[in-house]
Amino acid sequence: MRRIALITGSTGGGMGRSIAFTLAKNGCDIILNYGTGKKDAEADNRAEPVAEAIQNMGRRVLLVKADTTDYKEVASMVKKGVDHFGRIDILVNNAGGLWNPQDITEILPEQFQKVIEAEINGAFYCIRECLPVMRENKWGRIITIGVYGAGHWAAEEFGPVEYAIGKGGRALLTKHLALRERKYNITVNLINPGPGHTAHVDMEAALSFIKHGTHWKSRTKATPQDIAEAVLFLCTEQARFITGSYITFSVE
Repeated sequence: MRRIALITGSTGGGMGRSIAFTLAKNGCDIILNYGTGKKDAEADNRAEPVAEAIQNMGRRVLLVKADTTDYKEVASMVKKGVDHFGRIDILVNNAGGLWNPQDITEILPEQFQKVIEAEINGAFYCIRECLPVMRENKWGRIITIGVYGAGHWAAEEFGPVEYAIGKGGRALLTKHLALRERKYNITVNLINPGPGHTAHVDMEAALSFIKHGTHWKSRTKATPQDIAEAVLFLCTEQARFITGSYITFSVE
């Protein structure tokens, strides 16, 4: 059965796009989401080429602009996806808050709230809307993007505290859901990239990485494609009994 995957924040130049390309290359139809944090014309212009690249792989694609911090927009997005494809099998919570390191006394309340909403509320809204469909079909994969050391990272030296709190919340949410959803054949896991692993790459490089060519084989540190490969693994039959796990990438 061809799986349907919803990846939030998936039309920029980082992990979300690489995850979308990798799942599409391996047989998934894709719901591409964007619109959390950036609502300008540039974001719209970036989205169409990503959708076209997936179509060129022979996969169906639905492009949906929705802010994951807005519950009504999330509910509408999931309904559009189910109406279009009939179901959603895989949810990747990639969209998150902005990285803006500041001393806690300098963080504006609005900034703090926006990051928490993107990291925790956004993931919760998407899970809440997708779970009923997955439960009904007795199959689902929920994969959330955290950060190196999520769940116990103090962000003492370089990390913004609101970002650390948000990623820690994602880690706790993963553990909370994992065992509860096993009876529905739904797994829930967290992937934790390290610093630099989320760096944006151009479209040509992203498409070449999924072919595992020379450039891919000669890499010296983890890339967005490495994160995408971990997501792919968690969606395979080999990973059907892995749930509640934190897959953490080396910071070296």
